[in-house]
Order: sequence, then C-alpha cells, then structure tokens
Amino acid sequence: MTQKREQLRIRAWAKTDVGRQRKHNEDNYIVDMDLGLFGVADGMGGHAAGEVASETALKVLRTTLEERIESLRALIEESPEKNRPKILNHIDEAVQAAAKSVYDMSKKKADARGMGTTLSMMMILGNKAVVGHVGDSRIFLLRQNQIFQLTEDHSLVKEQLRMGLITEEEAERSPYKNVITRAVGASDTVKVDTLFVDLHDGDRFLLCSDGLHGYFQEGEVGPHMAEEDIEKIPERLINLANERGGKDNITAILVWSGTDSPKSDKTKKTEITLRMDLLQKVPLFQHMTYQELVKVMNITYLKTYHKGERVVEEDEVGDVLYIIFKGKASVQRKGKQVAMLREGDHFGEMALVDKMPRSATVIIEDESQLLTITRKNFIELMRVEQSIAVKILWGFLKTMSSRLRNTTASLVDEIE
Repeated sequence: MTQKREQLRIRAWAKTDVGRQRKHNEDNYIVDMDLGLFGVADGMGGHAAGEVASETALKVLRTTLEERIESLRALIEESPEKNRPKILNHIDEAVQAAAKSVYDMSKKKADARGMGTTLSMMMILGNKAVVGHVGDSRIFLLRQNQIFQLTEDHSLVKEQLRMGLITEEEAERSPYKNVITRAVGASDTVKVDTLFVDLHDGDRFLLCSDGLHGYFQEGEVGPHMAEEDIEKIPERLINLANERGGKDNITAILVWSGTDSPKSDKTKKTEITLRMDLLQKVPLFQHMTYQELVKVMNITYLKTYHKGERVVEEDEVGDVLYIIFKGKASVQRKGKQVAMLREGDHFGEMALVDKMPRSATVIIEDESQLLTITRKNFIELMRVEQSIAVKILWGFLKTMSSRLRNTTASLVDEIE
C-alpha cells in the first residue's frame, strides 16, 4: 500500500530590477499563492511593447489557469500519474492562449509590431510542480544541495551548440547570445516545453530572466540558492547581476517547498529520488541529464505485482519495458529458471522497438513494484525530444553490443 505523502507548504519571494543600463523594465513576473502559479516573462519590442507583451502574457496565463484550476486539482486528486498528459495539456493551452493574445495585440498597433516575450512558469498542484517554458528565461531546481536546470534555452546560440557549429567558448563570445528562436506572441501559436516534477521536502526553485542567469557560470547559482536567509536570495542574486554589469532587466523568483516539522530528514532519499537513481542505472538512460531523466520519468508508471504473478509470457508479443523498483522476479525459459532479477534490474526493453515475441517468462518471487514504460509513450517521447532519442539509440547499441559479445563468448566456450 502506498502511503500518502505529507502535504508540503509553499513559500515564495520575488524581485525585479531595471538593471544599470536600461531605461525601463520589460520584465514582468507573477506570484499567485492561491493558484500556486509563478512565472517570469522577459518582453521584447520597441516603444515599451516588450513590457506590454510580458504583462499581457502573464495576465492571460493567470486568467486561463484560474478558469481551469478546479479541473486541474481534480485531475491531481484522482491520479497525478494517470492524468499527466491531461494536466500538461492544460498548461500548454494556457500558454497558447497567452501567445494568441499577444500576437493579436501586436497586429492591432503599429508600434507593437513584432513584440513578444519569453515565458517560464511553474504551477504547484498538490505535491507536484508543472512547468511550461518558451524562450531563454530559466527555471533552476536546488535539491539535496545539487543544482539542476529544468528548462532548455530556445536560443540561436543553443541551437548552434546542439548542432556542433560552435564551441562553448565561441558561444560565450557570440554576438547572437540574446537571439531567441521561440517567443510567446511571435505568432498565434508557439511550441511549449512542458515538464512534470515531483516536489520534495526542502526543494528550492529559481525562476529568472536572462538578465540574471547570463551573469552566472554553469552551476554557480546553486550555492547562492542554498543560502540560509532564503527570503533575501532574489535580491542578492539581482545585486550580483548588477555588480557584474547589469546590462539587462533582472528578475528572480525563489519558490520553496517544505514541511514545518523539525524532524524532517532532508538528507534521506525519497521514493522519487530513488526512482530517478534507478532510471539512471538503466543502460538506455545512463547518459541523460537530470532534465532529460525527468522527462523519461514522466512516462513511467509504478505498478505493484504479487508473488506468483506472471509479468510477461514467453512467446507472447509485448510492448512494455519493466524496471524492478522493489522486490525480485524469476526469469524462465521452457519452464526452467535461467536468471533472478532484483532491484535495479530491467527486462523487456526490446519490446520498445520491435513487436517480436518475448524470449522468456518473468514471474514475481516476492511482492514487487515495477516501473513500466509503454512503447507508445516511449516513441512519442523520442519523436518530440531528439536529444533523448539519440542517447537512447546509443544506449540500445551499447546493450546489443554487450549481448552480442556475451553470446559470442558463450559459443566459443561451447566449441572449445
């Protein structure tokens, strides 16, 4: 039986600053504790159109999600895992509504032509955080003293880096660092990156515009997010960005999730952390970043099996990859046991890429919990996330190469 997690408290602190070289602030942010909605928008466009774009996008986002909040909470209450696609779709549609509103406004006013905005938002629903992202503002997560970037910049330099056209050093010097490839309002629709994240006791999220993160090296923001005076973190980060140049507007929101219990063990690994660790040990996923692993975990489901239950049958066609989270299972061929699988082991990965019959039967030995990934969800993830697809393909090649070597060695031993 799964024990219900304690409801986490949410607190937030925010600040925005014009910076040292701009005349007006085109950044806007939203902190709505009732909705659990937090967002940063960095506008662009002449004659203060950028400020209008960022403000409009956040207002429409808030209004749209306010209209859907009861539906979203009902989906979370029913089953967060089962309803993930529906929840993420609500977030996507809210950002689309913001994009259309900004785009329509830009068409009506001559001095607003071409205006748009980045938008990085997070909504807390129960013990879950749902992220929507467009542009080059960022969301960071500090968890158990480790810093993770949850969003990926939609910028020209990032695309050049991904394609291998420039080096990291060239990217730092590039005159196109601020050119973004996606923006809310550039057209009436926009491609939105969405992410579903489990909240942990002690998590700290930072939502910020590029006027802040542009002055920090990779990983450098982490120690500043870990400071004890948590309510002062946004101001301190903004002050540092100004001290280092302050060429742009600067916005920061710090969101904390936690309990009031002094006995809360912040160092103990939670079930979600263990699931992430487990995924990273699977050869298919071991080269992925934290952000990519979160996306993979978003398509996994945890299922309980009882002793004697047959998970897969030899010669039957399957479409699910299984990873043993807790417990153990026996692998049998032609009625004979050939292996014993334990926590961390996985089976059925070839079912994700072909429709061939299973090569063995797997029977649960003790009550067990298995992480499952279906072929349908797996293929959809690879279709949308090309970098993940490449890493999974590499993982498959390594797995098949290892199996071929082992088979060759066994044949050689039999011949000798």
